[in-house]
Amino acid sequence: MFKKKLVLSLALGVGLFGAGTAFAAQETVPIETLQPAVNLEKPQLYGTGGKLILSDSPETFGGTGAFYRDVVEGEFRVFWHHQNTSTSAYSVGAAVTNTSSDTVKLYTKGKGVGVNLYVDVAGQLALSSFLTTEKDKTLAATLAPGQSYVVSAVTDPDLTNSGIVQFIAQTAIGNKPAAVTVTTLSYDTLPERPDQVTILPEDSHTRGTFPHFDRIGLLQYDTAMGNAFLRVDSAAYGQWSDSMPGEYEEGWDAVGGKAVINNGNYGVMYRFSVQVKNSLHERRTTSLFLNPSGGYGHFSLLWNKELYESGFVSWQNAWHVTDFSVNPHGAVYSSEMSLTGGSAGPQVIYFTNQAK
Repeated sequence: MFKKKLVLSLALGVGLFGAGTAFAAQETVPIETLQPAVNLEKPQLYGTGGKLILSDSPETFGGTGAFYRDVVEGEFRVFWHHQNTSTSAYSVGAAVTNTSSDTVKLYTKGKGVGVNLYVDVAGQLALSSFLTTEKDKTLAATLAPGQSYVVSAVTDPDLTNSGIVQFIAQTAIGNKPAAVTVTTLSYDTLPERPDQVTILPEDSHTRGTFPHFDRIGLLQYDTAMGNAFLRVDSAAYGQWSDSMPGEYEEGWDAVGGKAVINNGNYGVMYRFSVQVKNSLHERRTTSLFLNPSGGYGHFSLLWNKELYESGFVSWQNAWHVTDFSVNPHGAVYSSEMSLTGGSAGPQVIYFTNQAK
């Protein structure tokens, strides 16, 4: 999914428009109206949470088979993105198999699966559903040895299936972290043992297991800075990279036996505390914008725990997400975001402000 020639970035900026300038929330504006902007200081990011399983290879498939498989323990997240290029419909998703000798309780804590003709819409559907259910810990299954729990959706020809699901595996006795085998796969008839399905050959995309599924960090902005930005999800390496300290972690492809990088951090949630210092000492109306500079897509994010979803956004425009007030003493806000499956970057988020 990630385009190496497109710097995948997420920027935060706050700025001043001319007097009387206003844009309606949920509309798009030409990106030129948000320029110029200065860089915010890059925050130190920290990896938190359990392991992330990334399944994006082979990204296109034409039959049944497994895409990726690994053994994980306790809490973990699975992200997959696969397009059906065959003439038949297949179910696509993730199977969690109890390969231990003890009973395992399996919970979900956030679950989203999207199927659509447009690859980025499939990703947005999945992420939006995940963001609205991530606080709900639900018992999905009690698995005896050898049993599996499957999250999947029928995927017709030419459609893309994108999913993001967080699981917690615990022993039935003692509620201790339990080890399970995760397999992402396509099938026409659900196999009795998904953990034994033959794995398909990889393509140029990435599959692997990564140390943490979340990043946390503190963003600091002063209204007196004017327009400002900070790239997030920048390319992990190369001439287009502008990544933050701690942003990327090396993963391991358990099938191919090699080190891998999740370029774009698909499936990773960035959970930021956004500290706004108001040196202007007057109440400001602040607006949040998102621009996928160099790319396009459909996007979803949480701002102060409220879900926002964009229409199609190209690199030429910025999506006006929402407006909020900053009092004379400033405030702290929460932001949760991730690059949607199928969307190209970079993303740049802008904050603009004017006197209320």
